[in-house]
Amino acid sequence: MEFDPLRVWRARSSSRFLLVTALAATASVGCDRTAPARAAPGGVVAPPVPVIAALPAPALMTSADADARLEAVWRQTGVTLSPPADGATWLRRVWIDAVGTIPPPEAVRAFLADPQPDKRARAVEGLLASPRWATHWTAYWDDVWMGRDKRRPDVDAGAFRGWLHDALARDEPWNRVAIELIAATGRNSAGGSKRDAEANDGHDGAPAGVNGAVNWTLKYEEAPQDLAGAASRTLLGVQIQCAQCHDHKTEKWTQRDFQSLAAAFARTRAEPVDGGKSRTSSMGSVRRVDLTDLGRTAPRYAKLAVMAPDLEAITRAKPAALDGTELGAGDGVRVALARWMTAPDNPWFARALVNRMWGHFLGRGFVNPVDDLRPSNPPVAPELLDALAEDFVASGYDVKHLVRVIVGTAAYARSASRLDDASAKADPEAKLWERFRVTPLGPDELLDSVIAATKLDGIVEATGRLDLVEVRARVRRRYGFLFDVDEESDQSDYEGTVAQGLAMLDGSVVATGASTLPGSALGELLARKSDAGDAPKIEELYLRTLSRLPAPDEVDRWTQFLAAAVDAAPMPSPSLTAAQPSAAPAAKNAVPVQPDPLRGLEARAARQRADARAKGYEDLLWTLLNSSEFVFNH
Repeated sequence: MEFDPLRVWRARSSSRFLLVTALAATASVGCDRTAPARAAPGGVVAPPVPVIAALPAPALMTSADADARLEAVWRQTGVTLSPPADGATWLRRVWIDAVGTIPPPEAVRAFLADPQPDKRARAVEGLLASPRWATHWTAYWDDVWMGRDKRRPDVDAGAFRGWLHDALARDEPWNRVAIELIAATGRNSAGGSKRDAEANDGHDGAPAGVNGAVNWTLKYEEAPQDLAGAASRTLLGVQIQCAQCHDHKTEKWTQRDFQSLAAAFARTRAEPVDGGKSRTSSMGSVRRVDLTDLGRTAPRYAKLAVMAPDLEAITRAKPAALDGTELGAGDGVRVALARWMTAPDNPWFARALVNRMWGHFLGRGFVNPVDDLRPSNPPVAPELLDALAEDFVASGYDVKHLVRVIVGTAAYARSASRLDDASAKADPEAKLWERFRVTPLGPDELLDSVIAATKLDGIVEATGRLDLVEVRARVRRRYGFLFDVDEESDQSDYEGTVAQGLAMLDGSVVATGASTLPGSALGELLARKSDAGDAPKIEELYLRTLSRLPAPDEVDRWTQFLAAAVDAAPMPSPSLTAAQPSAAPAAKNAVPVQPDPLRGLEARAARQRADARAKGYEDLLWTLLNSSEFVFNH
């Protein structure tokens, strides 16, 4: 029988699911007590949350519960499990996945020395409570929703990140984040000098009086059909955009379904503040988005429909959700859509987030790609997916609870070791997670890990003329397109890209970080007085880069290398600034090369290098940073 998530979800009969659905039904018809409506940033009032204190909260799922369900699948399929990963590997893995960077050496030492059996759970709690959590996931969701192309002049990307960072820092339930995004209204930017779409990473939050979430709507201001597709794909995991031009050949979505959903996004106003007189510096006007139910399509879409035939049908369609629920009455179309989308009995919302998070931490989701939940792309281990989604709803859409369950499983703790031939035949692509799936670090993760390993921020600060926030932004612009690895693609092995490897091997970021410039980790290490020889320094560099202690043979090999380096002729470190190709005709769609933000620093490091031994240490660190063990999560 064909797998239909809508049918399966609504047919579930577990007591926990019935309780959650009953709570949703009670909320929909009204209840005696409700929490007061709370204003989101920028003045958006989110729908009140019902308070029903009389009913006990359902018991939540544990990692052991997830393990039991997955072990049943493993037994049924007969796969062979890889051995558990060692403690250092697990710690590095969870740091990269949860907060987007490698652990500092002191954290690795403390973890390895901790004899308590609950040290992994305590490490997870520390990461969830860290400010790095919100910073990392702000970057993740900003990339999902806004992407790298933020060239629209009326989109304040910095304000969007500020709103997102605020929501994640205060542990906003995922359903409320979605509601605030879908139903966002208000002013999109403070304008003037406070607008910083390039460098603002969200730490400062959205400016007062600004609701940064409306910038998502403004990104698609001229194309409500694209916004509908993005909302469906990123929040529901449903790829409905193929039905924009015709009925889907193999799925149930029709062109009419798409038009009805898109119509929900075509009833908003986005008008310049002060009649367009308020301008940001060369960036476009400050806009105010109004989601008042106009009872009809916004006038600008009706005008655009003359030039865009696909918009004409959308302007005539009656707004409806994917299951046919009409959205044209009540609090406004977009608010009604947000409530339908985040309802506990929605068959896609919870499953989409659970599948995406499982794919992020385990290298592959129950459904792959993670944003393609459809009957003809059934999940593996569907019972576990449904149980996790049900539990996510019962937890109050608590993302951190979901993460605790995932990273505490035996699957997440497996090593990445290859399995025997029999198991490889049973599950050649490790779709059942019997071994950990090796994945390349993304551009932000790789950059932040290089900074952490080398103290590149200290080098930048020591120059007295560079700003690390601006350097980060410029590095991302320079290298971001090189690291465009589709982490959600269905691959048996994650190899990264050739461009990524070349950028690391011939990059000024790594070459500068692996130098003895003032403020660098290597410079500080070599300045320490010690009679213990090279072994402790080699150990420190392994902890800083690979988050583990070196094996004895690795210490011996590097000790011999450093001893031989004294007699070796110095060689210049690789750098993107060293040799530029001769003028050649640019490819038609070539990505322009951005200026090197660290230009000149590596040359300065070469001039001030004290001796050949220091050069040997630079080569050691440079090699570790360019190793596959560093650039992959494993």
